[in-house]
Amino acid sequence: MRMVQAITSLGAYTAGQWGLVTAAQAKGAGVDSVTLLRLVDAGLLVRVRHGVYQLAVSEESAHLAEKAAWLALRPAVAGWVRPKLDPDGGVVSHRSAALLQGLGDLVSERIEITVPRRRATRDSEVKLRGRPLDEDEVTRVDGLPVTTVERTVIDLLNDRVDASHMGQIIHEANRRDRLDLDVLAEKVGCFSRRYGVTGRDGHALIEHLLSAVQDGRARAR
Repeated sequence: MRMVQAITSLGAYTAGQWGLVTAAQAKGAGVDSVTLLRLVDAGLLVRVRHGVYQLAVSEESAHLAEKAAWLALRPAVAGWVRPKLDPDGGVVSHRSAALLQGLGDLVSERIEITVPRRRATRDSEVKLRGRPLDEDEVTRVDGLPVTTVERTVIDLLNDRVDASHMGQIIHEANRRDRLDLDVLAEKVGCFSRRYGVTGRDGHALIEHLLSAVQDGRARAR
């Protein structure tokens, strides 16, 4: 297949997937592996991660690594036809979800994705979390399924992320009207003792986490 024809064939995917296409999708579009490599060698495609490529002339897209990792979970299926709760796919979660939502400043060495059932990956840059999610625990950020702010906070508390980081995330989310603290308090009381708060008082836990942010700012001054 000629390269111009191949790029045209891949356009059906790249136009709806942030300029990305998987090797499996390329094969389904009639672009064989030899032609795919020729497109890379010619600088028309850029390898983003194993089995996922970006059209070199596509517009810049934020969080490209997370998008490529999500596509790779179900590489033969177009991203735009996948439901939010894809039984064969996943949802960006935990630290990666906080990053996509622009909350806090957590750093994660791996892209975290929650999948509905336990499965393995050979990608050392991806961490899969096996856990079923409900429809109302998932939203979309730039077309990518991501856990809601509330679900993200709960997941991070369960991971024992330190109080100052949690306080910052909760503070920012509340300030932007993206989190109802009263509703959150009803769901996080079980984490109180982990953070040195007696009982199972969700409101007391939230106050403790927010105070950790204030104390940190005071020390910084």
